[in-house]
Amino acid sequence: MSETVTDLDRPFADVYRVLDMKVQRRAMRGAMRREGNRLKKAAVSNLAQSGIGQGTRRSLSGGIYVRTYPGRYGLGFMVSVKPHGRRKGVHLNRQGLEKPVLMWAEDGTRMRHAGRRISSFFGRSRFTGRKVRQYLRGGASRGKMRRYAFLAKTEQQTGGSVEDNLFDTFRGNLEMEARKRGLL
Repeated sequence: MSETVTDLDRPFADVYRVLDMKVQRRAMRGAMRREGNRLKKAAVSNLAQSGIGQGTRRSLSGGIYVRTYPGRYGLGFMVSVKPHGRRKGVHLNRQGLEKPVLMWAEDGTRMRHAGRRISSFFGRSRFTGRKVRQYLRGGASRGKMRRYAFLAKTEQQTGGSVEDNLFDTFRGNLEMEARKRGLL
């Protein structure tokens, strides 16, 4: 590793070739983590602007999380509100129950009724596309939650800049490693 970079016009390609695979992967994971946290911050901002969660004791923004994929699955990250693990994506309500409120707020819910079943039919699940049995009930309406779509808004706002930011951060991480090792 005592090689030095010779081409000053294109130092990135030379640095990339000189550094070993472990350092390259660590630099890329750092870039993924940083970009994921930037998108999470934008999603929290959009959540606050949507108006949901006003007057709750605990903030709903804790239910938005970033998940960086492990190295064995390749590189990537996701910003999500779907429940994952013990605490990710759930909200503790006033009764002390854990509920996936942000998942329902992102996609919205269908109209529901109380009471006994009047009829049933087969429909398609919104999430999996599989055939599922759905029921019509004869009691009072329990309403539905409208779709807030704060994650979709975040994706629309920041979708074009993700790849550029990832590459810039990755390049910066590699240059920092090269300076540490005396290659630049």
